[in-house]
Amino acid sequence: MRQWGKMDAAQMLAHCNEGLKHVLGKVHIEDKSNFIMRTLVKSIVLRAIKKGDLGKSQKTAPAFVITDTRNFDQEKQAVLQSLDELYLKAGHMEFARHPFFGHFTKDQWGGLQYAHLDHHLRQFSA
Repeated sequence: MRQWGKMDAAQMLAHCNEGLKHVLGKVHIEDKSNFIMRTLVKSIVLRAIKKGDLGKSQKTAPAFVITDTRNFDQEKQAVLQSLDELYLKAGHMEFARHPFFGHFTKDQWGGLQYAHLDHHLRQFSA
């Protein structure tokens, strides 16, 4: 059962997979970063990631909003496949820039993806 937000579980998985595909360079999202976002806001976000507190019902970037009907099993498989690919390629590929915070190290990307998935799994008490 959903604890907060508007997405159902299948949409949430699709939403998470869009983020994973961006990191893997499969989906390009326009870089909207600026100096303040790449410095001050980025440091605040990285501290929140370390604490595991992404907050509830945060505004979602338009590129990651999923509103259409999705198949849960297909989206689950897609997320698992993207996670496998991220794990296998992590040691030898350059990840994409974050569209708001600029360059992330591999550890920062890994922490963000972990925190994001954990956040949404908690959203559905998983």
